[in-house]
Amino acid sequence: AKDERRGLGRFPEATGTVFVGGCGPAPTSAAMATPGQLQMYNKQELNELFGLDHRAKDERTGKIHRIHIYEDEKVPDAVIFHIWLEDHTLGNLLRMELLRNDAVLFAGYKVPHPLNNMIELRVQTLPKSSPEKAVRQAVKNLRSECKSMLDEFDAGLAQLSASSSSSAPFPPAAGAKIASPTRNAGYQDADAAYSPSDEGGQRLQQEMDAMYFSEQGVYSPSYQPPVSPGAEEELFGDAEMPPQ
Repeated sequence: AKDERRGLGRFPEATGTVFVGGCGPAPTSAAMATPGQLQMYNKQELNELFGLDHRAKDERTGKIHRIHIYEDEKVPDAVIFHIWLEDHTLGNLLRMELLRNDAVLFAGYKVPHPLNNMIELRVQTLPKSSPEKAVRQAVKNLRSECKSMLDEFDAGLAQLSASSSSSAPFPPAAGAKIASPTRNAGYQDADAAYSPSDEGGQRLQQEMDAMYFSEQGVYSPSYQPPVSPGAEEELFGDAEMPPQ
């Protein structure tokens, strides 16, 4: 009973046991389900994305078509559209464009089931207009806006291509000599003004000599680290002190 409350009793093939009359698990020779068989997939097939099937069948006419129109029986001047092979992309566009119409009182959509590639659009208008007329006008406006956006994109792309081609350097003429790259003028001036007798050059030479002597193990008598007598014993212990 405890296993049934956990959900194991509903899927005996997952555990390789069968519950008989509440008497506990009984051994069975059925093969255990593999992990791949227990997984649930919600990815739609390509034919479901671009083709209509029996789910798009209109019960009133018995035919399969893409758009079903139902009158809302609870609200006057309201229509519910079932549009197949569409998702949030078209649903949100239609909703926003319909709300720009002054004759539209309500416009909204929903996706009834994530595995059914269909949106449910509900539109309510004033008595002077109709939901069908409002949807047709919204589709017309969207087509015009998309065309204008595409034209602006093409014009901007052509302008960018023209500016890129005009700013590109011209290739050198045949037989022309290409000058070798030189260093920056600031570096040339600095090298020309350099002299080993400079104060900075002498200081650099001294630092390089000090580094060389320290690597060779020669201690310069001019340099003595400031270490107290008590700290020397802690640092070196019984080891031999370096020559002073």
